[in-house]
Amino acid sequence: MSLYMSLFNKKANQDDHIDRISDLPSNVIDGILEHLSIRDVVRTSILSTNWRYMWTSVPTLEFQGRSFLPDDHLNYPSPVVSKIITDVLMLHNGPIYKFNLFILYGCGFEITLECLNTWIPFLSRNVKHLELVNHGTYLDKMPYIVFSCKELTKFRFGGFNLSIPPNFSGFKRLLNLKLESVTFESGALESLISGCPLLEKLSIEYCHGFEYFHISTPTLKVLYLEFDENIKSICLKKAQNLSDLTLVASEGWVSGLIKSLPKNMQRFCIASFSDKKNVFADIIPPTLLKSSFNSIKYLILADVNLNERREVLYIVSVLKSAPCLVELVIQNYSLVDIAQPPDHSEELECRSCCLNQLKTVNIKICATSNQDAMSLIRFILATSTSLKTLTFDVGVGSQKLDALVLLSISQDLLLMKRASQRAEVKFLH
Repeated sequence: MSLYMSLFNKKANQDDHIDRISDLPSNVIDGILEHLSIRDVVRTSILSTNWRYMWTSVPTLEFQGRSFLPDDHLNYPSPVVSKIITDVLMLHNGPIYKFNLFILYGCGFEITLECLNTWIPFLSRNVKHLELVNHGTYLDKMPYIVFSCKELTKFRFGGFNLSIPPNFSGFKRLLNLKLESVTFESGALESLISGCPLLEKLSIEYCHGFEYFHISTPTLKVLYLEFDENIKSICLKKAQNLSDLTLVASEGWVSGLIKSLPKNMQRFCIASFSDKKNVFADIIPPTLLKSSFNSIKYLILADVNLNERREVLYIVSVLKSAPCLVELVIQNYSLVDIAQPPDHSEELECRSCCLNQLKTVNIKICATSNQDAMSLIRFILATSTSLKTLTFDVGVGSQKLDALVLLSISQDLLLMKRASQRAEVKFLH
């Protein structure tokens, strides 16, 4: 027995020295390295002889802020930082499918057009996922050489002025496009989007240089658009396959902004984070509701002005126009006036409405015993025959609600008539 245990222990000690990771398939090793920072990827070169050059074939390179630099990076001038990125690209052996360069504001070094014109040729033949986000320095224009990356399927860029080169033939394989803090020269946005015939997902945030957003890409499925008062018109009627739409107004909007919406939307989110007292009835005319909300299943209304009785009535008209609605979220970030007396001049009509698909409702408002919000809840409970959960979340903000007020709200919620016997009402405060 002792001889057997001795041989067993000897075999176990030998197994402890086997380099099992190096024996993994190359695609598995690449998958492991892709989850490491570029600093740690390069550091693997000291593990063993087998690993000395393994990092040079990893298909993903990500340079985030200064995280890829040594600990004393604050002493590194911009030319040295640029040389590090250049050296990594020159030593790389094999295709690069994903390249991420994210320069944060205040990171202390600059990326020049000369640098980008040096780096992009290393990528253009094979790169499929490209992210160039420059929040640290000011560059006049996106270098034209970027448009030579013909294999792109996902492209994110920000912090550039954008003009389209005259010989641009389009990104024929691009599926996902995200634009951040981009200033477009005249016609550039339209030319870029029209050059992406397979585009499925488009995100535009904090961008400038266009007043009219009229899109007709038939393949587009998801759109996120953040805009300000400079946008005069949004027309989406020809985006026939658009099913997920998010509109965010950062500085208010002009009345009648939305001219048309697609007919097959499944999810719609609209939000306003402006100090101006806009109401949603001003952005989407009632005439669009019946034609565009008929297939909506998920609806998010953020920063609803519940001080406006007209807004509450408009929400009711939206719900009446959305017979397929399954989930509803209503959020109010501004303080509701609890001193405002309720207006009963026009009650919420329940008899002509039946929300037989609605299952989940979340209503979140700042400290209030506002009667219009309670009227809206009463309407939803009375017309939703399949409702499972309604959550009413009262965030106290700078106000403190009296215990008697909270008790009164709780009692009102308990006494409200419910069309669904399974409906559970949760009151959070």
